[in-house]
Amino acid sequence: MANVHGRNSLITVHDSAGTQRDLSGDSNSTTFTWSRDNPDTTTYSDDSIQRIAGLRDATLNFAGIWSSGTGNVDAVLAAIMAASGNTLVRYAPANVAGCPLFSACYLLQNYEVNSPVSGVVAFTGAFQLSSGSVSASTV
Repeated sequence: MANVHGRNSLITVHDSAGTQRDLSGDSNSTTFTWSRDNPDTTTYSDDSIQRIAGLRDATLNFAGIWSSGTGNVDAVLAAIMAASGNTLVRYAPANVAGCPLFSACYLLQNYEVNSPVSGVVAFTGAFQLSSGSVSASTV
């Protein structure tokens, strides 16, 4: 796959009613982290650190420019936060054929709106893996 520009990123969430909502139009930064906690099993007789495969985790941090109106990011994320339920989130670093598409059930960890006196109103938020695991496919 050729190099792609970040402006083609895709992030969608299922809102509290189960409808898929595209947050890409208001977002301008996304960081997807897929990690594993690998416990140390090293004993006194080992010459090197020994580990076993541990539990996987994933987080998705995102940011963008806040906008008002029906169906905007604020309305979607506020409803997800209030519902306190799992939501299906899909993220692709670029919405082009062959690009990885990561999907998982997440809980909204935080959602923040920042309105500086001399700047644009912006938002940030983070999702944490809640159940199951991340599935990877392609766009």
